[in-house]
Amino acid sequence: MAAEPLESAYPSVMEDFARRVLAAENALDEVLKNPGHENNWTSCELAVVQIRKICELVLLGSTLAHVDHGEAIDDRKWRPKDVFAELDQVNAHPLPIPIVIEIDKNGPGAHHAIPKSKPLMIASLSKVYGVCGDLLHVPSARQVISERMPAFDVGLLNSWLAGLKALLMGHALMLPNRQKILICTWDGKVPAEPKCFMLEAQGESTLDVSCLPEFGLI
Repeated sequence: MAAEPLESAYPSVMEDFARRVLAAENALDEVLKNPGHENNWTSCELAVVQIRKICELVLLGSTLAHVDHGEAIDDRKWRPKDVFAELDQVNAHPLPIPIVIEIDKNGPGAHHAIPKSKPLMIASLSKVYGVCGDLLHVPSARQVISERMPAFDVGLLNSWLAGLKALLMGHALMLPNRQKILICTWDGKVPAEPKCFMLEAQGESTLDVSCLPEFGLI
């Protein structure tokens, strides 16, 4: 994929991310407004579907950013487990890094991005994705017999959603082989769309994350 398609495709993925964040927020707000409603399970399921899809969109965005310039990414297949494994092989930090960005800090187009934490970990995203799947799928016979069926935890869902929303509102993808940094920002509202742009790196675009706190998604 050439640079131009990448730079138009990534924003469209982030727009879908934003819509799903707001849909999940609205669903969970309905539960909190009326916690005793008998149909709250439908709102919870809607929120879980959106969070699971957001996990997939994070993976899709990272795949789009790494599919060119010789990285060993197969863009024809789509199994999250395989994508996790491939991304982990091509980049030390293949998933977004939460940032605070100061637009035009050093003049027009000269933005300043400050990492807030370590990058989103593949293990964390995989855990959220898997738990969401457990909540959506019909339980096994053993789970039913033992009465150990997964249950919705609205507080946990809100926590995951808040972390993913914060990531969308400001993140960077380090692209060492391209010597570029892909930046995305969002104001948290729709119809305002996430804004994405590339920064040129001075040399290889890498980041020392050893002194940064963990990104607390889970």
